[in-house]
Amino acid sequence: MDRGIAQLPTADEWIAQCEYLISRRGHHIAFRRRGGGPAILLLHGFPTWSYDYAAVATDLARDHDVLTLDFLGYGASDKPARYDYSVAESADTVEDLVAQLGLTSVHLVAHDYGGIVGQELADRRRAGHLPFGIDRLTILNCGIVYRAYRPTRLQKMLNTPILGPLISRRITAATLRSGLAAVWGDSKLTDGEFGELWRGISLHDGHKLAHRLIRYNTERERHHARWEAALAAWDGPLDLVWGLADPVSGRHVLDAASRLLPAATITALDGVGHFPQTEAATAVAAAIRTG
Repeated sequence: MDRGIAQLPTADEWIAQCEYLISRRGHHIAFRRRGGGPAILLLHGFPTWSYDYAAVATDLARDHDVLTLDFLGYGASDKPARYDYSVAESADTVEDLVAQLGLTSVHLVAHDYGGIVGQELADRRRAGHLPFGIDRLTILNCGIVYRAYRPTRLQKMLNTPILGPLISRRITAATLRSGLAAVWGDSKLTDGEFGELWRGISLHDGHKLAHRLIRYNTERERHHARWEAALAAWDGPLDLVWGLADPVSGRHVLDAASRLLPAATITALDGVGHFPQTEAATAVAAAIRTG
């Protein structure tokens, strides 16, 4: 997963470097902090974990205080098997982490599911309920305009009441690799990159929770108007860093988002798929740094 950035930690090293926050519901949430300077908080997506930012985080740590966390159910965080995972709880966790670290504001970078959490935080900010400041909001491929979002067939099946649990129990490294490869761009997902991602995804059988974690799509159907309004009302710096070759939330979502958010700064990445922070780490780090 170097993508032009050298000396990355392995997934096991990344996990060993994590500290833990006890959430307001008593769960252990893994987070990692490196570097120094202005604070940047990187929020990951589904079905991966914070390690998909490894290259970007390594680059940014040269001149920033770089924070990553694994949402509940992901990576090295707790993964309760029978649990109602929610966007609101993930946003609460972000609030708690920022408070524990004594930060007053952060540059928030969010991808995929993390982008939905970012929208929830933006809505709390709009309502005057967010206890920290967001200096800048950078969003990577995410279905931030619901009508343009195109979930995969597998995502749709995972989010069904009966079929979803059956599919989750049968997920293997091979099936998940195939699913990730289908949303990758021209550079192609390598075996080494997938192996590192799989380490955190499969930790404590986390891959078997996919049907529970993806319930955010049900929440998105219910709350998308509120979340889109929060972005439309955003009055701070806003950047969209986008892989155009993503079949789920690529060029079609960016086109819709650019109409909703005409003041946003756009970095469009040709030939890059759903995971620009891995596929084009150098370009993404540069966009974040200069945004």
